[in-house]
Parts: sequence; structure tokens; C-alpha cells
Amino acid sequence: MPTLKNKTFYFMLFLLSSVVQSQNTDTVTVDDTASSPSEMYTSVDISYSQDKGNTDFLSLYYGLNFTLVGDLGTLKDTEFLFDFSRSDDQLEGQPFTDDQSITLKFDVWANQRFSPFLFLQKSFDKSIGLEDRLNYGLGAKVGLSRMFSVSYAFLAEKEDYNYYTYTDSTSALAAGDYYFTDSTALDPADYADWDYYYDWWYYYADGADINNNDTTFYAYTDSSVFYYDDSTEAKPEEFFRHSIRPKLKLKLFEDNLVFDYRFYYKPRVDDFDDYLLEHELQISLSTFYEALTVNLNYTNKFNSRYDSELIINRDTGLPYKARDENLTLGLSLMF
Repeated sequence: MPTLKNKTFYFMLFLLSSVVQSQNTDTVTVDDTASSPSEMYTSVDISYSQDKGNTDFLSLYYGLNFTLVGDLGTLKDTEFLFDFSRSDDQLEGQPFTDDQSITLKFDVWANQRFSPFLFLQKSFDKSIGLEDRLNYGLGAKVGLSRMFSVSYAFLAEKEDYNYYTYTDSTSALAAGDYYFTDSTALDPADYADWDYYYDWWYYYADGADINNNDTTFYAYTDSSVFYYDDSTEAKPEEFFRHSIRPKLKLKLFEDNLVFDYRFYYKPRVDDFDDYLLEHELQISLSTFYEALTVNLNYTNKFNSRYDSELIINRDTGLPYKARDENLTLGLSLMF
């Protein structure tokens, strides 16, 4: 039985697709007498880097941004955005960066003081344990000045993180810094002097009476990092989220230098202690060739989930950090 969230998602996907088809038609049939013909902007970003020898590193990034601006029937100054980005880096043959984002946005009265919009995004970032995130909803932007605006969106979200819940809550270590994995139960019959070799100071037991031969002891293959073996991966969560975004955009030197800063605060509707903070800064400088620009992008992301509880990255054996930063300098070609 389709849920309300699923119905809403498919309706938004159909609506956004219809917008693209309608505006593409306008682009073809528009003539010189049209008051506001549609315009299309497309940019492609590609980056490849590889090191071999003492360092084995492979980096690949590619992105596509497509924007369609114009009138849609009685809706003036509409904007449709499709944005895709993918990063895939490997260090010594192991995943180093592995993330992807697909964004669709339909903005009515995009350049006016008040602008409602529909939003849909599907993404993952496996380097921070995010296997999949889907959020979609509606919101509105209010321009407070020529340079500053604030937007709000109400989003339905489905999140799937790669972390595990532990079924053995009786151990004192369950709430501490040590987690056990790759464990094998030992058979006392295989050892001549069980009590001598398996003292409780060195081994974890699941029973209260550690001197009883019926107590189960485990051997661990990794003596530096421990996890519970009796763990199960947490299921995806579905909930609603607020998204509040102030934005400051400056255009200088006849728009040849653009400074764009955005800050996102995204708390869960049912739990404000679970939130995301995101800083995004983009500086674009036009070159002597009109279609070529130099871009500097900086992002700073904070996830309160990783700050409030210890969640282990099973690939590294270390806890996920709550804050991630990225700085990228590159070229963009628009046509």
C-alpha cells in the first residue's frame, strides 16, 4: 500500500518532469515577439587525478548543472534546476571519498522578492556512513534586500546510515569506548586449565559469574579495536525536517566576481537535538574568455548525530567525526 510520503514523492517527480517538458517546448517555439523567452544554461565540471608509485591515489569528480529560466503560462519568471555531482576517490585501492548528489528544484517567480519552490534531492556520502538520503518538499524564499534573502522548506526525509545497534546491553562496556567484533566463542573442553588462561581481566564474558565454567568467553581477532559481534545494522528512518537558509550574494566588478554564501540549519521536526548545519561558500571569477570561470568552493558540514553518540566506522574502526570540511578550486565551462 503506497504511503502518503511515497504518493507525495511521485507527484512531485511527475510535476517537475512536466515543468521541464513544458519549458523545453517554449524554448523551441518562442519568437521575437515573446515578452520573456526561455533561456537555458548548462555547465559541466570534470576533474581527474592519479598518483602511482610511493602513493597510490585515484581521484575522479564530474558534475552537470542545467538551469532553465522563463515564463510558464501565467507563471512568470520561473526557474527549473537540475544539478548532479559525483566524487569517487581511492587511496591505496580503498575508498577515500564516495559521494553523489542529484537535485531537482522548481522555483516560481525565481528572481522576485517572494518565491515559492518545490525541492527534491537524492544523495549519499559513504565516507561519513550515509548510505542514502532522500528528501523532498516545498518552501519559499523572501528577499530582504538585493543581496540578502532567507528561505524556509518543510521536507519529508528518508535516511539510511551505515551504523549498528548492539543487542548485548548487559555489559558495562556497552555504553563505553570499546566495541567487539569478529569474535569466536571458546569451548572450555579444549583447554586444560580454563580458569588460569581465561581470567576476567583480559576477556569479556556475557555472564555475571565469571568463575563458572558455563560462562561463555570470546576470542577477538583485533586486539586494538573491539566491536560487539551480536550487532545488527540500523534500519532507515523516515521523518520530517525543517530547513532554514539565510543567503548572502554579492556581485562585483560588473558581475565578473560573484560571492555567494549560504548557511543551512536543518533540525528534525520531532527532535531538535538531531540537526544538520551546513556552510557553503562559492566565489566565481570570470576570465578573459566569457564562458570560462574560476571557482572556489568551500563547505563545512556538522552532523549532531555523530556529536551526541559514538558511531563506529566499521572500515576504519574509528568513530565518525561530527564535522567535515572541503575546499575545491577549479575551472567551469558554460555553453
